[in-house]
Amino acid sequence: MTKYTANTTFTYAERKLIDDLEKSVCKVLNTEPEQIKNKNLKTNVTLARGFIFYILHKRYGFSISLISKLYNRSIRNVFWHNDKIEHFLKQNSYKEIYNNIIESLT
Repeated sequence: MTKYTANTTFTYAERKLIDDLEKSVCKVLNTEPEQIKNKNLKTNVTLARGFIFYILHKRYGFSISLISKLYNRSIRNVFWHNDKIEHFLKQNSYKEIYNNIIESLT
């Protein structure tokens, strides 16, 4: 697995992966990619943002600091989202959302 850090320059394939992930998460959670990047605090947007951060970090190996730079969030905020999603995934309804996102990526 490639280790992504804050100094990473993305290839076309990596940028496409990020874009595809954003689109998949937003489709499953009924929101828009533009909302992920702004300061919108609606529940579905915050949840979508959390899933994106979690998947980028846990599944694709992006560093917390890189994710914070990509989405203009504090490192603490990215950690918070990752912890929250990890906790949510213990519940079946959130596992289903996660599985739907991953399925839509393949």
